[in-house]
Amino acid sequence: MAPSSTHSSSKEKNGTSMASNTFKWDNVTFTTKSRGKQVTLLNGISASIRGGQMLAVLGPSGSGKTTLLDCLAGRKSVTSGQLSFNGTSSFSMHAISSYVEQEDALLGVLTVEETLTFTTKLAFPTGVSAAEIQERVKDTMEGLGLSHVASNIIGTPIQRGISGGQKRRVTIGNALVTLPKILLLDEPTSGLDSNTAYEVLLKIRSLAQTHNIAVLCTIHSPNWETFSLFEKALLLARGRTMYLGPTQEVAPYFAALGHPCPTHTNPADHALRLISTDFQQDSTPDGTVNDDLRTAEAGEVAVQRSQLDDFAEAYTRHEEQQASQNSSDGILVNHAAKPKGKESSWMSALVNHTVILTHRNFVNYRRNLLAYGIRCGMYLGMGIMIAAVFQKLPSIDSRINDRLSAHFYGVAFLAFMSVAGIPSFLEERAVLMRERRNHLYTSAPYVLANSAATVPFLFICSVLFSAVAYWAVGLRPDAQAFFRFVAFLFLSVYAAECQALLIAALVPLFVAALAICAFANGFFMSVQGYFLRTIPTFWRVWAHQIDYETWAFQLLVRNDLTGLVFPCVGDIAARTCQCSFPSSLIAQGQCAVSGEDVIRSLNFSNISTVQASFVLVAIIVVYRLAFWAVLARNK
Repeated sequence: MAPSSTHSSSKEKNGTSMASNTFKWDNVTFTTKSRGKQVTLLNGISASIRGGQMLAVLGPSGSGKTTLLDCLAGRKSVTSGQLSFNGTSSFSMHAISSYVEQEDALLGVLTVEETLTFTTKLAFPTGVSAAEIQERVKDTMEGLGLSHVASNIIGTPIQRGISGGQKRRVTIGNALVTLPKILLLDEPTSGLDSNTAYEVLLKIRSLAQTHNIAVLCTIHSPNWETFSLFEKALLLARGRTMYLGPTQEVAPYFAALGHPCPTHTNPADHALRLISTDFQQDSTPDGTVNDDLRTAEAGEVAVQRSQLDDFAEAYTRHEEQQASQNSSDGILVNHAAKPKGKESSWMSALVNHTVILTHRNFVNYRRNLLAYGIRCGMYLGMGIMIAAVFQKLPSIDSRINDRLSAHFYGVAFLAFMSVAGIPSFLEERAVLMRERRNHLYTSAPYVLANSAATVPFLFICSVLFSAVAYWAVGLRPDAQAFFRFVAFLFLSVYAAECQALLIAALVPLFVAALAICAFANGFFMSVQGYFLRTIPTFWRVWAHQIDYETWAFQLLVRNDLTGLVFPCVGDIAARTCQCSFPSSLIAQGQCAVSGEDVIRSLNFSNISTVQASFVLVAIIVVYRLAFWAVLARNK
């Protein structure tokens, strides 16, 4: 029985009529190298789909389902073949499509409505009114059945949110609010029960027909009720087409080939069993493979692969028979349009996206206890600990090294705490990757937004630590010196944050990033210059210079010691005066050492405070540029 196609026409809610779009791909082939050999993952796949239709792509694991979607979306370059939209191959797939991946990448502390609103703002051009954006979000929530949970948060490990099925619908909603003409979904029902899967796809079908969207969806073992929601089905096995046509014709098609569907069996499951070549080899208790069983299984697999060849050839014959019928399908022109706004230049788009992402990041950081809430408590606790240990250090020569230790621990341990920002970034990174692959924005506005949104929270952390530790330790009793201490400590904390995020971007695995970040902080702590005043030349000429802890420590010490005088042990007249550091005051008849003497002894006087501050800022800038480069390269 020959496959055929169906057509669903619709109108948008605003009453604008539109003809159906047609998306077509011919002889799409994709090959890649594996272990030095060319492997064909897709072999001459052809199909077409119209706006308002849903096409299910089915097949066993490794059949090429996700690869096909990636090729159609432009995420992989096809080896050969042609894609066309409304009869022309000159179109931008990125501009007319949205891709929904298997995993839900969402910010857990945002509400459903906020999530969709931020996505809509990022997708629409500048100049679109807030009322239009709100209306689009409202329509999407209504269409996906999310209106009743609009004010509910997505959910975090410590805050309960919406259900798994609702999260799936929010992820799909993020794609739909961009008004795509083509929606690509990679196993949207993965992890959902059959009833929830049906409800999710039913909502998608309704919106597809309402807004004239062509939907391509890979799906794994749907029940018959869910499978019937699709107008067409494409069955793949080993990268080849086994069937393409109406879902209702799957059972009759394979029956005509001599493989009738058993009674009370789902036709989709029956077809998948026919085209599946997966098998396992059993082992005997001693660990060796049972030769008889292996031989039998090998024979069975050979039969199955021969069967796949038969199915592929049978489909090719049907395709040739239907060529004339399919070629008579008219190409209709789409009249739907996105909300009009000013065409954005790259600079205005950069500014607009940066502002939107900064707002979203700020809301995320403000609500997410795991981002900065707990960290503020950690920094306050560290301040209390240092205050308790170094309480009221006297301004005498014998306690100068204790003051240096207080500054060292302030810089080093706050740097180690920067690893607490990695989990929050990894959550953001998942969202960034999804939105960037859908071409909502580039990496640059995210880096700028992240840089701006973290400032107030890291500054608060620095103030909390300083307000407790500075006065309790008994550092230089001067208000201006205190504010400079806060500023220098903030730059140090900010640099540590930039380093931690750069490492997490390079290695986006929490445990690995945590280990590498701890190693980096330990390494820079070793070459900072506190433990070993005379650093070996090899480490001094590069590692010591690029270490943000080096410059932060220098700035804090200079700020504290400048202008102070520390009495030494002994008496000038009795010539028993002894100071821990070389003193210029002894020659002036004073048994004491000045803060400037200590600074010179530590070799901190060869660069000014302003210059050291610029070096620290330069290190931050380099970290941020590297962060951007890594994110821009990640796909």
